[in-house]
Amino acid sequence: MESKHDPKATEYYKKSSLNMNKPKYVTNMPHQHALILVGYETVYGVHMTQYHHEEHKYQMILELDLPDHVKTRYQEIRKTWPEMPIILCNDIGDPLMVPDLGGGTCRNFDANFFVGLFPLDLLKPEEEESMHFFPWSADIMKPVMDEMFKVIVKRVVLFRPFNHQELLPEYANYIIWGEGSEAHMTHWQTAHRTSDKYNAPAYGPDYDHIMSLKYAPDWVNPSLLRAGITVSVPSIRLRVPGKKRKVEIPSTRPFHYNKKFEVLYRGIGQPYEVKAGHTFVFGPQVSTSPAVMPVPDPSDPKNENPELTLFMAPAPKEYWAEQRLTTNVKDETNDD
Repeated sequence: MESKHDPKATEYYKKSSLNMNKPKYVTNMPHQHALILVGYETVYGVHMTQYHHEEHKYQMILELDLPDHVKTRYQEIRKTWPEMPIILCNDIGDPLMVPDLGGGTCRNFDANFFVGLFPLDLLKPEEEESMHFFPWSADIMKPVMDEMFKVIVKRVVLFRPFNHQELLPEYANYIIWGEGSEAHMTHWQTAHRTSDKYNAPAYGPDYDHIMSLKYAPDWVNPSLLRAGITVSVPSIRLRVPGKKRKVEIPSTRPFHYNKKFEVLYRGIGQPYEVKAGHTFVFGPQVSTSPAVMPVPDPSDPKNENPELTLFMAPAPKEYWAEQRLTTNVKDETNDD
């Protein structure tokens, strides 16, 4: 795919590997990206990260302006399925780089949105193995709107490229942001390179977590909340005491709906209380490199729980592509 913003990028990209220590030219391949939509009155898109793909090594939160009829439909779906992930994707014909959005080069793009995640156990083997597999393509999922629409980026709340030298903190950090009575949280991720120089690069483990709060905390100045604040969560320990490199990421959603928990503003001082709303995405499966994915303990009864790798509600069948409704793709590839 040729970049609309940098005509040299495609040729340089082909000649260099961004996993090498010094690529000839630092760029990203223009691509499709998935933004999890949160908020009701004020709508935000939260970028889904992948530590092992150069195109997706960014945390980003955007405040978005949707056309009126699109926002109305989005709000209807949010009311019907409060915990359903609603995913905004730029059109395959309008590829872009995440820095185009974070840096203000791109202020609008063509997009559609999707409801939920197609069941991963029904994917074709070649889809599961593809490095650039995109689960919201037209042959897998049906978009909500009949036609593409124009999304306007009103402002950038957060744009953060990953640095592979960062380590997980002792306790989990989050960013809280919002507007008016609405507030949201997402995990402040790291993408530490775990592998040594003699092995293929692997990053993590860590996890993605995108959620809303039940209501905006009354202990935050509205201007600070709009810009976003950082907090730590003492109840989520990520490093085992006395073992410098031992990491323990949570295996299930740490905050369930309507439950109160404590956070530390800037990671210090006395705790403040917040109340959990709905979680839309949780788990390490998308972000963490496959080579360092946490392996569940087989003796733990929780190992049957799909939240151990990814919590993301499945797409209702009405939003599956037609060909997925009529065929069990797993049966087609079975030799028996």
